[in-house]
Amino acid sequence: MTKPLDAEQAEIDRIWQETCSDFRLYAKRCLKIQTMNGELVPFIFNEVQTLLEDIIRDIKSDGRRVRLYVLKARREGVSTWFTGRCFWKTANNKNIYTLLVTHEPEATDFLFKMQKRYYDKLPPEYKPSTSFNNAKMLVFNTPEGTGLDSAIRVGTAGKGDLGSGQLIHNLHLSEIAKYALHIQESLMNSLLQTVPKDDNSEVVLESTARGLGGEFHKGFFKSRVFYDAVMVDGRPAIRKRVNENASKDNDYSSIFLPWFIFSTYRLPVPAGFKRTKEEQAMVSLYNLTDEQLIWRRNTIENECRSNANTFKQEYPSNPQEAFIASGTPAFPNEKVLQFMKDAPKPIARYECLASAHGSGQFIARDDGRFMVWVEPRPGRPYVISADVAEGLRHGDFSAFSVWDHISSEEVAHWHGHMAAFDFASLLYWVGMRYNEAWLVPERNAIGQSTVERLLDLEYKNIYVETIPDPPHKPRKRYGWLTIHGKTASLILENLIYEVNTGTHGIKCKETFEEMFNFKIQDDGKVESDPGTFDDRVMETAIGKYVLQKLPKIRVYNMADRIRGRGTKSGVPSSKAWT
Repeated sequence: MTKPLDAEQAEIDRIWQETCSDFRLYAKRCLKIQTMNGELVPFIFNEVQTLLEDIIRDIKSDGRRVRLYVLKARREGVSTWFTGRCFWKTANNKNIYTLLVTHEPEATDFLFKMQKRYYDKLPPEYKPSTSFNNAKMLVFNTPEGTGLDSAIRVGTAGKGDLGSGQLIHNLHLSEIAKYALHIQESLMNSLLQTVPKDDNSEVVLESTARGLGGEFHKGFFKSRVFYDAVMVDGRPAIRKRVNENASKDNDYSSIFLPWFIFSTYRLPVPAGFKRTKEEQAMVSLYNLTDEQLIWRRNTIENECRSNANTFKQEYPSNPQEAFIASGTPAFPNEKVLQFMKDAPKPIARYECLASAHGSGQFIARDDGRFMVWVEPRPGRPYVISADVAEGLRHGDFSAFSVWDHISSEEVAHWHGHMAAFDFASLLYWVGMRYNEAWLVPERNAIGQSTVERLLDLEYKNIYVETIPDPPHKPRKRYGWLTIHGKTASLILENLIYEVNTGTHGIKCKETFEEMFNFKIQDDGKVESDPGTFDDRVMETAIGKYVLQKLPKIRVYNMADRIRGRGTKSGVPSSKAWT
């Protein structure tokens, strides 16, 4: 007995609806892609594309918009995934506009041919009408204007105002790190204004790395949420973390896709194979197999012309090495990676009410900026090193670390934006909490305001230098002065030595991350790359250096301190505690 026609049509409609509402199903049933061998095959997700779809679902379940920076290895299928996703959304919905941008005309032609292939090979029942089909645009509509009225446009990043004045629901910037540096900022400013704040709109900026600097490098590390692909029990998985230094209003998520999650990147293991020390370290860090190590060796030798740095750029194992493959790193990368992996989580986090008229109260909060690994111990001397910024929301950060003066171990750390005046109050209260610790704030530029405020608060233990001033008496200068090429080299060389020897005592994971920004320049100086943050490393370098120079403070019992407590400007006077 055959089904009635209306039942058959209902089943057809159900299958059509099921297919068009799920990109994975739609790709498998409707889209054709070209393999490396030139074959046309159904678009069945590989493991990388599956992870990307899982991340999209996670972002949407969090109530966030799809705004992605994707740092990838070569030929993992990221561009294929998002161009297919854009086609799916545009060819099945009304009034949807997509723009795909590449770095060069040849890549633009390639992406459009991919879109054209998607359309030409669609099953008839899934093929919308087109009213315009040329080398740069597909318009899904009828000549009478009764169709979807949706469109896909492909362009080359040759000018800064590309797309200006348009409405774009899906924006794909492919290999953005390869765009000319002088147009990147203006291009992004132009294009991002065209994307509506709509939960269904999507923006993907994807690329392999091309050195430090540029909008892709800056944006990648400023995202609110990070997704790192890792190997777990031989299978790729996603690890998610929140960047607490980014604003909660930041919609962007960054995704890192290392080379070793792609199952194609493996070769048979020859007889007599032995791992090098570097390979053994990679196995420990990333859970690699010998098949993956053999593929890596072969690719370095043949596709990368024996240049391991080229491999790190094209097939990175972690985000930092992707961007720093060129140049000579100042800190030992593999050791720093291991220290990052082993960095302990803080036992407590606090926010301190430390404005000019604050109480100095420490309030426990899960997202508190003051991270503590060891609470203050009675009778223990401490040193606090600090890097001072202007406090602008989108400027550099201020940071400080608290060091145990006996063990030289980091016991607490703070990082964030705060006005220099309020930052002094914060340092005051943390100093008092840690037994009237030595305070060593950098006095460069705005840091002088912090030092002066600390003097107004009559904080007793501030680092001071005696400056020759002939023919007058020597002058006292409070705070640490960093002079590039002189004291900067001195403190950084000391820190590099301690990292190399494992005597650094650093607990903060983010400090290790900043170390990847530092290079040995052609003139031998150690400096951070332009456009990168270095506040944590610099204050750490100051702290580790002065720990060796400062006398240890005699710490009195709390009962002795409480007697005679006075105040000045609403803040306890340290003089009354001596």
